[in-house]
Amino acid sequence: MPKGEQVANNRCEHCIVVLHTNEVGEYYPVVNRLDVHTLIRGEYHPIGNSFQYPKNWGKRKGATILLEHRIEDKQKQIKDAELELAKLSACLEKVKEWDETVLY
Repeated sequence: MPKGEQVANNRCEHCIVVLHTNEVGEYYPVVNRLDVHTLIRGEYHPIGNSFQYPKNWGKRKGATILLEHRIEDKQKQIKDAELELAKLSACLEKVKEWDETVLY
C-alpha cells in the first residue's frame, strides 16, 4: 500500500444549517446538503449562525443543536451583562458618596 493512501472510510455526506431572518425579524433555519463528502470529525460545534453536521443526524437534530447553542450563548450574554450592570451600579453609588468640596 502506498504511503499516505486512505485506508479507512472516514468521509460521509454532511449538511449545513444556517439561521436566516425574514422580513418581520423572525428566525428560520435553512438546511442544505453539501455536494462533497467531508471528513468525519470527533466533535461538531456550531459557529455563529451556522452548523455543519453529518447528514445521517437529520435536519431536526442539526437545527436543534444550532438553536440550543445560540440560546445558551444569548443567555450567557444576558448573565454577563447583568453582572456588568451590577458592578457599574455599585461603582456609581460609591461615586455619588464622594465629597464635592474636595478638589484634586
